[in-house]
Amino acid sequence: MSEKKNTPMMEQYLSIKEEYPDTILFYRMGDFYEMFSKDAEEAASILEIALTSRNKNDADPIPMCGVPFRAADTYIAKLIENGRKVAVCEQVEDAAAAKGLVKREVVRVITPGMILNESLLDKTSNNYLLALNSVRDTAGLACLDISTGSFRTCQVPKNSSQFPPSLLDEAVKLDPKEVLLPAHFEGDPQYRQVRQALSGRQITYLPKMEFHVEDARERLAQKFKTRSLEGFGIEEMPASISAAGAVLSYVRDTQLTDTLHIFQITPYDLSSYLKIDDRSCRNLELLANIQTLDKKGSLISVLDRTVTAMGGRMIKNWIRHPLVDRKKIEERLDAVEELMGASHILALIVNHLKSVYDLERLGSRISMGQGNARDLLALRTSLEKLPGIFKELALFKAPLLNGTGLEDRDRMTEELTGLARLIKAAIREDAVHVLNEGNIINDGYSPELDEILAISRDGRSWIAKTESQEKKKTGLSSLKIKYNKVFGYFIEVSKAQSASVPDHYIRKQTLVNAERFITQDMKEVESTILNAQEKRSALEYQIFCSVRDEVVKKAVFILKMARFIARIDTLQGLAVAAAENNYVKPEINDSQAVSIEEGRHPVVEKLIKGERYVPNSIEMDNETNQLLIITGPNMAGKSTVLRQVALTVLMAQTGSFVPAKKASICLIDRIFTRVGALDNLSSGQSTFMVEMEETANIVNNATENSLVILDEIGRGTSTYDGMSIAWAVAEFLHDLDDKGVKTLFATHYHELTRLEELKPRIKNFNIAVKEFNDNIVFLRRLVKGGTNKSYGIQVARLAGVPDAIVRCAKHVLSGIETGNTHPADLPAPPEPSPPPKRKTRKKRVSDPGQMELFEHGNPDLKEMLAGADISNMTPLQALNFLNEMKQKVLN
Repeated sequence: MSEKKNTPMMEQYLSIKEEYPDTILFYRMGDFYEMFSKDAEEAASILEIALTSRNKNDADPIPMCGVPFRAADTYIAKLIENGRKVAVCEQVEDAAAAKGLVKREVVRVITPGMILNESLLDKTSNNYLLALNSVRDTAGLACLDISTGSFRTCQVPKNSSQFPPSLLDEAVKLDPKEVLLPAHFEGDPQYRQVRQALSGRQITYLPKMEFHVEDARERLAQKFKTRSLEGFGIEEMPASISAAGAVLSYVRDTQLTDTLHIFQITPYDLSSYLKIDDRSCRNLELLANIQTLDKKGSLISVLDRTVTAMGGRMIKNWIRHPLVDRKKIEERLDAVEELMGASHILALIVNHLKSVYDLERLGSRISMGQGNARDLLALRTSLEKLPGIFKELALFKAPLLNGTGLEDRDRMTEELTGLARLIKAAIREDAVHVLNEGNIINDGYSPELDEILAISRDGRSWIAKTESQEKKKTGLSSLKIKYNKVFGYFIEVSKAQSASVPDHYIRKQTLVNAERFITQDMKEVESTILNAQEKRSALEYQIFCSVRDEVVKKAVFILKMARFIARIDTLQGLAVAAAENNYVKPEINDSQAVSIEEGRHPVVEKLIKGERYVPNSIEMDNETNQLLIITGPNMAGKSTVLRQVALTVLMAQTGSFVPAKKASICLIDRIFTRVGALDNLSSGQSTFMVEMEETANIVNNATENSLVILDEIGRGTSTYDGMSIAWAVAEFLHDLDDKGVKTLFATHYHELTRLEELKPRIKNFNIAVKEFNDNIVFLRRLVKGGTNKSYGIQVARLAGVPDAIVRCAKHVLSGIETGNTHPADLPAPPEPSPPPKRKTRKKRVSDPGQMELFEHGNPDLKEMLAGADISNMTPLQALNFLNEMKQKVLN
């Protein structure tokens, strides 16, 4: 039996698919992208679309599915979200002019790290493609956001067979959407921690040769048209060169076009930034609320007052990469201060910025040939705002604001405003997004186009005039001139009048109620009209491409300007946040001290309702107050105090004002946190194991310039084991390298307060509470001295634990405290006495006795107190409320 022969179209499809085996091939056929065989089965399942078949009557039909090309972005996004890659195969010649099968080629491969379409991207987050590799005694990282042109790299020493944790921390911090690794990383146990750190992300393993240093060096030099990489500062960074070369190779193989917007590679040093690992980022809720994973309730939700997408990405990067360079921090703080001092100018700048679109992504998309007319209009609108922005910024002294550090600022501004004028002259305000259907170029821009438009318009007017004339000549009242794609222009006459048509009418079609005719003159005019329309569309596309080419020539200027505008937007956002939230400018000191007067938690203070936020002061240094042990009951506010100190330091080193009455902050090199853990069951890790891993990370990597936040370590195991570990960790951090490390240590192990007597730089503090008849009120105030009570039973009562359990717990605690150490040896707790019968009292003007605030026998009073909004009462309302309470007690 002879083997079944494929059609020419299927042969073409299979040959293209063979070149892109790890993708789903979107094969363009007219107005649809079609998928076949396994691609169709996989795509139909993911996209939830109908799976049909080609050649249904064959013994072995080919599975097939398709999506409309105008809606393709939505379907591509869903495939990308499900970890697939999509190869887009277009018709690269006109079907009408093709002889035989239309030529098709893959024009780009879309992967999670190679997305340009704005609708598929998060506007406030970079979409990084990241590569990692190690070369001899170094390890390197390179990250590219192709949608903005940002291309950066860093390298660290590799002192052992283990991949450097600091580089893995940075890789996770960048949150890449796709990772490139050498093929040998896939199964090698040596790189298990790399795979684990990046799990959940799309990992693409490339042949080792793609990471070869010399080949990568040549690839980079060719890309940037340089003889060496010295000008970029990476000539002596082999691991960086290796990773960056792999990135460029992947871009070349997937984008299949020039990437002129990637015009430089920027090295950076991890030691230039305050280190805060991903776990601490989550613990401090820098970018997301730890409970819901939403932006609301996070630090960025408070600080991000940017109005452009570029600024939104930059503030996120600043929060994740605080500075450790005092001069650079103070430059940011000075800029924020100057903006706050000129609120009227700040308002004008914000108003200009609101009209600026995403210049980074517009410039990148246009430079890669994927921009349409609407993108050019958005670019024009943005560039027209530059003169107004620079006019306002010229009034400031801060270098970060007035653009004195912006290379070729005046030339760039002139070139880009000229580009805006070109776009305004050429592109219609109502231009459509489809490029090959005309209606995108302004009248008057091109004489040749104007001539074609005149012919087209004259032809249409000829048709209208001809209809009127033919009616008069023939006397046929039902005569109309119509158009369809089959016949072009034709004359339609009702059936009743069809016998009276002139002899030169040529019958074309007979309908039930009408007859259709053509004339020779009409066909000649039709040819002129249709040719003019076709010529118009082709010429408009040609003119559009010439305008777009001018934009491409200025792509580097656009991207440099975009980054400057992003910085201005980020700084104004910090100024607005500071003004709205009553923040102060922190002082950056060299005395190794952290002094915060009446500090507040930037997020909690905005979320609490029904009570006033209680500020707290903190003094820490390396001489007398280095390790603060903080005791107090749960819910009293220990964790809030710990977090607000860490956030205040981080905000200051970001360049932000801080929530305090006054603050002086020394430079911190790293913030460590251990503030609660969840069981990591999927990895077989208990809460205690996670606790100990975090603690090990701290004690192994903290320095005298670090800040450590410890919240309840050791509670995941037995009391004595936990207390012993907590004690030992506190001593270790105090004695570290004979210098110690600044530490805030919250604990329920009151035994640790004895360390103040044993170690000179340990001090005790507690969160104050007020006791009322075996109940407590949280005062939220941090005061000196330790406490020997946990108030756990009182907190249980506040939480709604039944009274029977509370009584039993008090009874067990009393027995243990008196020496009966096992609850089983204790007698049963006594039953509560019945409440005394209330005596009838006569109404009195005043009652000399003290009213019990937490009287158990008066649920109405409790309900009144629970529902009272004391913070918003006027003095008169408060007096009336007290009087009402008194009446309830006395009646």
